[in-house]
Amino acid sequence: MPTVVARWRQEDRIIRDSDVDQMLKILEDAQKSSFPLIYRSKRKDGKECSEKLFVNYDMVKCLVCLLYVFGRRISGVLQLKREDFWTKKGYLYVRFTVLKKARRKEQLKPRTRVKRINIKKQRKYTRHIVDYISTFKDPEANLFPGRSRSHVLKVKRKNDKGEILKTYEYNMTAKGLMSRQRAYKIIKALNPNVYPHWFRHSLATQLAEEGIDAWQLMNWFDWDRFGTAKRYVAGTAAMTRDISNREVG
Repeated sequence: MPTVVARWRQEDRIIRDSDVDQMLKILEDAQKSSFPLIYRSKRKDGKECSEKLFVNYDMVKCLVCLLYVFGRRISGVLQLKREDFWTKKGYLYVRFTVLKKARRKEQLKPRTRVKRINIKKQRKYTRHIVDYISTFKDPEANLFPGRSRSHVLKVKRKNDKGEILKTYEYNMTAKGLMSRQRAYKIIKALNPNVYPHWFRHSLATQLAEEGIDAWQLMNWFDWDRFGTAKRYVAGTAAMTRDISNREVG
C-alpha cells in the first residue's frame, strides 16, 4: 500500500456529506449496471494502469459509512464481526478493537471501545450499516471478509508427564479479512482524492468546528495524547465564537 503522509497542516479540504453521498451514488450506479469499480494508479515508470475491483456493493457502502460516521482507523473497522453490533433505544452500538502500533510494540492486548450514534439523526448513513449487518446470522461472521488461507493445524497428544505421544495434522482453511491495501484501492476507486484515514481526520475537524472540546474528541477517537485533540480545536471558529459570546457578572 502506498505510504500516506499526514497532510492536515497543508490541506483545508475535508470530507463532507456531499462527498460521501457522491461515493454512495457511484456504488448504487455500479450495482445497478453490475460494473466493477476501477482503481487507477501510476507505475514507477510513470505509466498509468487500472485494476478492476469486483466487490460486494452493500459491503462497501457499509464500510464507507462506518469510516465516515465513526471516524475509526481502517484496521479497527476491518476487524468487525456481527457480534460487535447491537441496537438499543434508537442507538446503534459498535464495539471497536483499538489497534495501535505503540500497543503492538509493547505487546499489550488490544483494547475494545464501544461507540454509539443516534440511528434516526444519521439515517441516510446508518441505514446502509444496519441493512448490511442484518444479512448475517452467524455472530462470529466477519463483516469484511478477504481471501481464505489454508494452513496446517498441529495437535499434540501428551501423557501425564507432558511427553508427546503423537502429533495429528489437520488441513484447515481460515477465512481471512479484507486487507488494508484492498480497502485503500476501493476508497480510491470511489474518489481518487480520498484515502481511508482521511475520514478520521475529517470527522475530527467537523466535530471541532461544531464546538466539541478537546477532551471529548480525545475520548471519542481514543487518542493517548491531549496534543492530538488540541490541534483540531485550537483556532477553530467555534472556539473563537464561544469566547466572544462569553457572559460575565
